[in-house]
Amino acid sequence: MPAEKLIGPVEVTRDADGYWYHPDIPEFDEDAEAWKAWLETQGLKVIGWHMESDLEAHPYWDDEACHCLGWELEPPPDDGWFLLGIFDTDNGPYVQWARREVTP
Repeated sequence: MPAEKLIGPVEVTRDADGYWYHPDIPEFDEDAEAWKAWLETQGLKVIGWHMESDLEAHPYWDDEACHCLGWELEPPPDDGWFLLGIFDTDNGPYVQWARREVTP
């Protein structure tokens, strides 16, 4: 069995609504256990937050817009983070970052 390709940073080109998803993430069909297992295989630590943590106001909430345009993302302060995705959730737009865990 071939070794699984490790993902890493790629060029981010957000769509017309400001969303984006890393092209090397497999489809999991909302299977949280498969997602967790894949992250472990990849050796990734993941963090994320909703747009409301970064912006006080946005048309998403005020005008019921379905975009996150104008949400300028900053990676977490430590080195090595890369973008996994910017996507909509039941609680609004969400960003997710990953960093490869260094094992001793």
